[in-house]
Amino acid sequence: MRQLWNSIKLVMFCAATAMALAACGGGGGSTPAATTISGVAAAGAPIIGSVTIKDSTTPTAQTKTVSIAADGKYTVDVSGLKAPYMVRADGYVGGNEYHLYSAGTSADVGGTINITPLTDLIVANIAKTVASDYFTSGNFSSLTAAQLTTQSDAMAAKLQPILAAVGVSGSIDLLRTSFSADHKGLDAALDVIRVNTDTATNVATITNIVTQQTMTSDITTGTYSGALTDATGIATAATDIQMISAGFKQFSDLFATGLPSDTNATLLGLFDSATFLSEGQNLADFLTQITTDKSMIGISFTNISIQSMDMTNGTAVVAIDVMQNGKAVNDGPKPFHVIKKADGKWYMQGDQYIAHVKVESVAEYHVSDAVTPIITGLRFNIDDRGGKGITSAVVTGAGLPSAGVTIINNIANHEFQIQGQNGGNLYSMADTAIGGIADAGESYTVKLYIGTTLVATYTEQLKKRPYLKSELTTASFPSITSPTLAQLHAFTGGNATVSWTLPTGLTNDWLSAQIADNSGNSAMFEASLLPTDTGKSFTLNPVTSAGQSFTITQGGLWLGAWDGYGRELATVMW
Repeated sequence: MRQLWNSIKLVMFCAATAMALAACGGGGGSTPAATTISGVAAAGAPIIGSVTIKDSTTPTAQTKTVSIAADGKYTVDVSGLKAPYMVRADGYVGGNEYHLYSAGTSADVGGTINITPLTDLIVANIAKTVASDYFTSGNFSSLTAAQLTTQSDAMAAKLQPILAAVGVSGSIDLLRTSFSADHKGLDAALDVIRVNTDTATNVATITNIVTQQTMTSDITTGTYSGALTDATGIATAATDIQMISAGFKQFSDLFATGLPSDTNATLLGLFDSATFLSEGQNLADFLTQITTDKSMIGISFTNISIQSMDMTNGTAVVAIDVMQNGKAVNDGPKPFHVIKKADGKWYMQGDQYIAHVKVESVAEYHVSDAVTPIITGLRFNIDDRGGKGITSAVVTGAGLPSAGVTIINNIANHEFQIQGQNGGNLYSMADTAIGGIADAGESYTVKLYIGTTLVATYTEQLKKRPYLKSELTTASFPSITSPTLAQLHAFTGGNATVSWTLPTGLTNDWLSAQIADNSGNSAMFEASLLPTDTGKSFTLNPVTSAGQSFTITQGGLWLGAWDGYGRELATVMW
């Protein structure tokens, strides 16, 4: 009997012990402590780039950097880092460069910290200085969760009408509430809110781009003036932005694995043929070009962000990121016009330029030039694709002469060339001139003329300034492995193959081959390149487009590739 009682006591003891262990999180069912912070980095669309977290360790802070996923989400392991933390997102949206900040404390480990223009201002209002200075100084060890909450609540209160219009509670924690960058909810609010800070006055202006109503925040005091109380049209705008984004996705899907026909009904249904204009081309010419260009396969037009929106007239301008195989390939902001028609649908109108106009950061390595093999500067790419009769263009901006640079339409050579220069459209610049250009986002004015009549004025923005010559070596450029210079000079026409390798970080862009005589006769082969190309074969004979034969006295190759900022590095053999 005693043995039976002892057995019962043993079972009861084990059961009680198991319950105690479970209650304490002991045994095999314990939950490990959280070690990560996650969130979304977005500015009207997901940021393409990286997130860096900086801790409060003194005297030398620790940092970790992680990539941002395509949907704007990031996760960083803060194991070994000391709270509180500052967080920075670096990257691009619609070709525009962003550096946005946020912050968190130990209470946020295992939770969410978003990085948006709103969180950037929240941090600035706590720091009483721009958020970038707060991050750089490292003087944020006293930052508290209460401070973050107080400033988040203050901003949410000022934005309450807009938040309510898109179905978001006015009590939302703008820092810590999970959301998706899908043009819904909080992301819909971010679509229509813009924050611009004047670093000279330390005043941030917050704008509702639908109503153009503004309010300000004096970040030296952390106080607001005014509020965005007018939510007229916001709910409709949110739905419209979703429709616009869906249209660009449809466009991208058509090129995901192949090239659609230029008569594809779905493709045609995305455009307003009556008003479409892209770089001077009408819709028919535009579609013929893109549906026959193999480099378009795998292209996607994503990260739609609204630049301006006119609800009265049903028009909007959007910026897009052009992606190929998951990598951004555009070299600057890409404005695209869209229009809402009577059927309630949005249709693409192109960039509305009367000609192809682009200002680009370019460097070239001239293989046969022993004196100045590397030149770097700005390329002024003008092309009268619409046949408007444009005769010249003048470009003004940082690093250029005060009167600007004039580009003349050399009709005989079928290209615009810099006036006073021996051919070409690349304006070579010294390092001192390049040093006067903003590192990112520098703007240039391009004026187009027919004779002496000004017919159009455009503003082109650089994604990144040109390389300094001191930053470049021959190893920075594509290496043409075949043909050699001797083989190129011996070429008399027929079949040819160009082979090359690229330095790490570059992506194929364009190949051009040309043969000519001394009388101005020439023939050319040009091709856009796929990212995987390492060679290109073609046939080039000494016969002009008019059927006139000539004897080759010179020939050249031009091979270009993009870096991660959209700057072109080209190797030239002549």
